[in-house]
Amino acid sequence: MQNPYIPYPVVVDKIITEVDTKDIKTFRFKFVNPEDEQKYAYIPGQFGELSIYGKGESPIGIASSPTQKGYVEFTVQKAGVVTSALHEMEEGTLMGLRGPLGNSWPLEFLEGKNIVIVGGGFAFTTLRSLINYMIYGDNRKRFGNITVIYGARNPG
Repeated sequence: MQNPYIPYPVVVDKIITEVDTKDIKTFRFKFVNPEDEQKYAYIPGQFGELSIYGKGESPIGIASSPTQKGYVEFTVQKAGVVTSALHEMEEGTLMGLRGPLGNSWPLEFLEGKNIVIVGGGFAFTTLRSLINYMIYGDNRKRFGNITVIYGARNPG
């Protein structure tokens, strides 16, 4: 395992604007060194520290599922110095990623049980990681019924 204080070099591979106000974007990162992707083994519910050289770091929940290979995604709301700088970045920009950090969802306790997931707003993207993980391939057999309840400020 790499020193958790040293960021992995990543490149911004894709940027998706999520809402009309343009203050929420999903960033897809690819690791500069392919072997780093294997080292950055995360479980749904964890977060990463996005490092922007000269600006600082920001802790952001991982939005992609570990079942999605070749990249890691974070959905970020423009709110402060670091997240504003991130929103100004373009595809191809080099930056740093530390982690994974934090506790994950207790998946072993959910096996064989019916699950209700309740969430809302853009922070739901961290729950998306969990949902995609639970319904992927043979993982789906490990859990009972999965019900998702989503709340939003405005009707879609």
